[in-house]
Amino acid sequence: MPTTDVTPRDAAGAQQAPLLTIIIKALNEEQHIEACLRSALAECEGLDAEVLLVDSLSRDRTVAIARQFGVRIVQFVSTDDRNCGAALQLGYQYARGRYLYVLDGDMTLEPGFIAQALAYLEAHPGVAGVGGRLIDTAVRTVADKMRVQQYASLAPARDVTVLGGGGLYRGAAIEAVGYLANRWLAAFEEAELGARLRAAGWRLVRLALPAVRHSGHNETSLQMMLRLWRIGRIEASGVFLRAAFGHRWFKYAARTCWFVFAAPALYLAAGLLAGAAALAGAAFWPALGASVAAVWGVSLGMLFWRKKDLHGACIAILAWHMHSVGAARGFLRPARDPQIAIPACLLSDR
Repeated sequence: MPTTDVTPRDAAGAQQAPLLTIIIKALNEEQHIEACLRSALAECEGLDAEVLLVDSLSRDRTVAIARQFGVRIVQFVSTDDRNCGAALQLGYQYARGRYLYVLDGDMTLEPGFIAQALAYLEAHPGVAGVGGRLIDTAVRTVADKMRVQQYASLAPARDVTVLGGGGLYRGAAIEAVGYLANRWLAAFEEAELGARLRAAGWRLVRLALPAVRHSGHNETSLQMMLRLWRIGRIEASGVFLRAAFGHRWFKYAARTCWFVFAAPALYLAAGLLAGAAALAGAAFWPALGASVAAVWGVSLGMLFWRKKDLHGACIAILAWHMHSVGAARGFLRPARDPQIAIPACLLSDR
């Protein structure tokens, strides 16, 4: 039967809450889910822990494979409800652990990381969540390259704004800010959580320890951008900003989504240059065209100087424009309650 009213604390009330729940989000992950589950179960050995698979109505053998491992499985009732934020929040509805680890179905946990992350949280009560290094098994896109550079410069323990790529969270901290993930967010769900936690005074820490290996999509940067546009995920930054508007954590959301303002800023600069030229006696429209070309050239040059990659610089400018349009569309959507319970079926409760 579909269940819509289960929360972590309700479920924990029926029995003693385990120490840890590993929440795995999956959609059509039959190629990766066995390795993911094996790594999660290995990390649970010796702990009072559970593995909870959140399936987004996979059309392949993801659920059939998961059943062989005896893990708990919850599944959406409707495809209209599924997205990244909803999958994470649905896991939260059914999770029973006092600590929650967030994992994607195309990832595998590195041996020993969970134990070290738990020890860190228990030793640092002001920290809401802790993550580690994400290791990409293949570096294909500009986003992959940026992630590799980011993790290469990690200090032993560094405060961060978001635990992208998964992390271990303190259940009490999540309860304090109301919910794990905004169910209406197709992306940026971890950034939104980080913003709410930081605004409430909690810290997030990334350790320079291998945490997960990530397979990801076999696609180029351009294919990735087109995929995000096609499935509507490109609008998630606008939904994120709209949800944050009027809250203390809006400033964190705006900093996270700085790139949606980049393209408008280029054209604003071009307009100001053209206006100045017009005041000096030049024809406005030719001056505007020259100004647009100038700011594009300067931006491309600066990105190339920083990235040492002309293709990456071009993709960045394209991404600025696509994200700006997508964000505007997402921001115009009416804000909806992120805590509305998600209809689901508990397929396995072992």
